[in-house]
Amino acid sequence: MTSKYWQYFIRGETKEDGFYEAKCKFCGHTYDMGNGRGTGSLMHHFIKACEKVPKAMRHKPSALQKMLQAGTTTAPALDVWEFNQMKCRKGLARMVVAHDYPFNCVNHYFLREFLRDLQPQFKVPSRNTLRADCLNIYAEEKDMLYDLFSKLDCKFSFTSDLWSNKGRDRGFMALTCHYIDESWKLHKRVIAFCPLPSPHTGKNIADAIYEKLVLWNLDKKALCLVLDSSSANDACVKELLSGPILDTLPADGQLFHQRCGCHVLNLIVQDGLDVLDGEIKTIRETMKYIRHSQSRMEKFKRAVAQVKAPDKKPAWDVQTRWNSTYLMLQLAFELRKAIERFAVLDKNPELVAGLDWNKLKALLDCLKVFYDATLTLSGTKYPTLNLFFPEFCEVCLNIKKMRNSNYPFIVEMSLQMYAKWDKYWTGGNMLLAIACVFDPRSKLGVVEYYIKEMYPNDYDTFMANLNNCINALFKDYEKAYNRQSQEQIGSSSQQVR
Repeated sequence: MTSKYWQYFIRGETKEDGFYEAKCKFCGHTYDMGNGRGTGSLMHHFIKACEKVPKAMRHKPSALQKMLQAGTTTAPALDVWEFNQMKCRKGLARMVVAHDYPFNCVNHYFLREFLRDLQPQFKVPSRNTLRADCLNIYAEEKDMLYDLFSKLDCKFSFTSDLWSNKGRDRGFMALTCHYIDESWKLHKRVIAFCPLPSPHTGKNIADAIYEKLVLWNLDKKALCLVLDSSSANDACVKELLSGPILDTLPADGQLFHQRCGCHVLNLIVQDGLDVLDGEIKTIRETMKYIRHSQSRMEKFKRAVAQVKAPDKKPAWDVQTRWNSTYLMLQLAFELRKAIERFAVLDKNPELVAGLDWNKLKALLDCLKVFYDATLTLSGTKYPTLNLFFPEFCEVCLNIKKMRNSNYPFIVEMSLQMYAKWDKYWTGGNMLLAIACVFDPRSKLGVVEYYIKEMYPNDYDTFMANLNNCINALFKDYEKAYNRQSQEQIGSSSQQVR
């Protein structure tokens, strides 16, 4: 058998005496070979003597060499290491997917240099090959998730939202499922992110959602669907409930449609903030004015040092998100002395003209309940359904309390907020109450207390509907449990036969 080290030498012509030369491809050194001489000198030269052989080639591990394998989840172990091109390609593709790198990153010069230094045997894939590897990973993960869903015997809740690109000429729909596994751990998975052709009517949205539910075989495991408050989404729910999905929904679909709690809070507060739109706009423009240039920022820092205000930078809000408006107002109140001092240093008294810090403090006190509720209901690491009912009820009681304020604008805010609150409370509150009843910390007493405080005249009707809904839910689960027990008994009897 020819030695593998001959690939690093050039064999010369055989002489009359039977000898021939072996010339090193790297340094040109020659060895006399032939007449029974072995290749030991060639191996020694390649491994130890030749200084021009790349280190990565010289110290290539053999099949018998053991190396310390370092894992991410397990302790390092001594094992035989072997280079695997496909495994490295898959790892590269996963990195690109996880960090949103472009496919053409494999064409970047220094990345290729780095990978070549790291492992000379690794052949960097092309942009198209990397794209294909990423799609293969997507297909594998999708199949694994489908198998997982098919093994889970639980109900799934779904959230959906729509987006448009900058030009507003293309729409996209996202659909996320939420479930609790057998270990009582909360999970969520995005099962669809796809284009949604216009018009975005209720029927088109319903068809797109139902298509994805059938694709994942989750149409018979649905519990509820959470959507933003809009007429199109209301029509979408009516369209879904008129189809075959209604036959498998618990409590005859009474719990299916749920409105996004944080979105409802946003609409309620936005209506209330319209009362102080002028003052809020003044504060927003003041924040932008200070941050507009470096010289103004230096002047503002000097003002902060003079009045010993908190060392924070001015920031403005995202107008469509009321919680960012709340944080902007809170920051402005903390920096009120510095802002007033900056107006003096900048010789711009109109900057703070019309600002009443006492009114702003009263507004912040009222909005804190809404902000705390938004933070609680935005949790992703824990179930929030059981928290909605008491949090929403506290918001309602706070709105009613605002009517007794000494500030007329607070009273006006409460009237507008309550009108919006009452509109959204009439639908989709039953599941929130049921979840509160099932919470051992709350039970039925909490629901009774809040309903008496908020709607004393509707107390008997609400509690009767709640009782009927819980009974219907219990019967659905009882029927499902009996059917499952009978199937297990039938399978056991067949095994005995």
